[in-house]
Amino acid sequence: TDGGETAFDTCTYTRAEVIRLAKKGFELAMTRSKKLCCVDKANVLETSRLWRETVQNMEKDYPQVMVSYEFVDAVAMRLVQWPNTYDVLITENLFGDILTDEASVIAGSMGLMPSASVGEKTSLYEPIHGSYPQAAGKDIANPLATVLSAAMMFEDAFNLKAEAEAIRMVVNKSLEQGIVTEDLAGKNKAYKTSEVGDWLVANL
Repeated sequence: TDGGETAFDTCTYTRAEVIRLAKKGFELAMTRSKKLCCVDKANVLETSRLWRETVQNMEKDYPQVMVSYEFVDAVAMRLVQWPNTYDVLITENLFGDILTDEASVIAGSMGLMPSASVGEKTSLYEPIHGSYPQAAGKDIANPLATVLSAAMMFEDAFNLKAEAEAIRMVVNKSLEQGIVTEDLAGKNKAYKTSEVGDWLVANL
């Protein structure tokens, strides 16, 4: 507006959308440490107040899950300082986009972070770093996030838990033995993308 001098964005969530997303978070927490943190900015944003109210109303359906509510700025600080404080986080898209990239620092590289965009009927599994076109044709991209995304897909979409665990185990083995690309190698030998992939297949 105003000839490009003013800009604004609108964030909209329905209660039904929040319920669907929170339900996934509660269900995931039930399979893990039974801890769930709802990340919002309820002191400022109406959408955050809707998130918090909706999740609070759902708590009674999951009495085994310990639920906490924290502002996103506090979580951004604590996630780096005390990552073990958290397990499953639920939040709106913008906050989640920022926090997942921040969390990749804890793991050591964005090349280790799988992700899933889960729809009601269709889901998309991919590394959080996207397509990484800067590495095209160079054989340097870390393939582990893509491989771990496949493991997540096997477990969540197809209920192939044993296959998913086998993939995660061989990825952990590659990290332990230093079969990694340049983003993780440090002063040690850096392997090409294709070399890491071949090693994973040979040791799976």
